Amino acid sequence: MEDWNIIEVLKVGLPGLVFLLSMLSFRLLSTEQEKDAPSPLMLKAIKNFMLVNVFLAIMTLASPIIDGIDAESTGESGNTDVVDNNVFDITVRSGMSQLNSGEAAVCHNANYINRYLLVSNKKTHKMVQVFASTLTPCTTGSHVILSSADLINLGWELNDDSNTVEVVVALPGYLFADI
Repeated sequence: MEDWNIIEVLKVGLPGLVFLLSMLSFRLLSTEQEKDAPSPLMLKAIKNFMLVNVFLAIMTLASPIIDGIDAESTGESGNTDVVDNNVFDITVRSGMSQLNSGEAAVCHNANYINRYLLVSNKKTHKMVQVFASTLTPCTTGSHVILSSADLINLGWELNDDSNTVEVVVALPGYLFADI
C-alpha cells in the first residue's frame, strides 16, 4: 500500500474509502497475527473497526438503491410533467430577445435546468437541441422559451406565439448526438 496513490483512490468517493479501510483492516489483522501472543484487546478493536467497515460497505451498496426509490416516489423534485423516460409534451413559446440560438429559458421550478433538451415539433417532425441555461418565472403550468432562430428551425411561422412540442431531456452532463 506504500506505492498506492491514496488521493486517487479517495476520488472514487465512499467506495474508495471503504476499500482503503478494508485494506487497513487486513493489514492490522495480519500484523496482529504475526505476534506470538495476539492481544485480545487489539483483536476486539480490529473487530470493531471491521464492523464499521462492513456498515460503510452496506451503505455504499444501498445508496443507489435508496436514491432510485426516492426518485420514483417523488417524481424528481415533485415535477409530475416528466415521465420515467424523460420524454414529455410541453408548451414552447417565442420571446426573450436575449436568447441565442441553441439556448432556452425554462421555468424556475423545472428539474431540467442546465441540461440539454431535444425539442421536436410534432407537426413538422423537425428537431432542435437547446441548452436550458436561463430561468423564467412560471405562474401557470410549465413552458420552455426558445429563440426565434430555433423556432424557425422547428418549422414555426413567425406569427405563432406558442405551441405544444415533445421534449426529451438529456442526462446531466450529456448532450445528444448531432441531429
